[in-house]
Amino acid sequence: MRYNGNLALEQVSFTVTAGERVAVVGPNGAGKTTLFKVLAGILHPAGGTVEIHGHGPGRHVCVGYLPQRATINLDFPVSVAEVVMMGRIREIGLLRWPRRPDWSMVDSALTRVGMQDHRARPIGSLSSGQQQRVFLAQAVAQQADIVLLDEPLTGLDLPSQEIIFEILNDLRHGPVTVLVATHDLNLASGHFDKVLLLNRRLIAFGEPQATITPQNLLEAYGGHLHVFADGRLLVDTHHEGRQ
Repeated sequence: MRYNGNLALEQVSFTVTAGERVAVVGPNGAGKTTLFKVLAGILHPAGGTVEIHGHGPGRHVCVGYLPQRATINLDFPVSVAEVVMMGRIREIGLLRWPRRPDWSMVDSALTRVGMQDHRARPIGSLSSGQQQRVFLAQAVAQQADIVLLDEPLTGLDLPSQEIIFEILNDLRHGPVTVLVATHDLNLASGHFDKVLLLNRRLIAFGEPQATITPQNLLEAYGGHLHVFADGRLLVDTHHEGRQ
């Protein structure tokens, strides 16, 4: 996957290899969600190009975009299985009913994320971690080559986070490329092949140890970065300047 386009105020250019897991980090207003929407074909860049296996978004390759849960209406009366089936719409067509192979794929996707026993439950009745697993099942049923997860771990406890990473590890064998927007720098440095550090422009992109450096972080976060004695990093997201 290659992106070379204008994002917010500056130009952003990077290339991701199939099967890689990339953490996209940066302060609030840095352009993480905008970047994901451009990659998913929801928005068009002001300039430049997006190439996924040599094609633009929406052509030849399937991109699964999972937005922040806060933007999703979880009170809508829809079952877990129906949410996962939404990932099949592109294959089925808007005005056609799912067929038996489509439901088989939904069941397979739910089994893959450990949510088959909950297929008939309303999506709103699940815990945050269970909901995130259902949304990942939607991407699996979609047969996505690239999955974009916008802050999927926010509000999840440690066991739920571990389950999500087990699923992401399984997706590697696809190989499925995964980009995850996160504020957790420690998570980004320990669970991802590469880190893309963003703040309205590309600050750095590469392996975590080469990207998450004091100089790069200071450039991205300014005075909102805290370094503990044991080396852990913390960004004060509550007091970041929102742009």
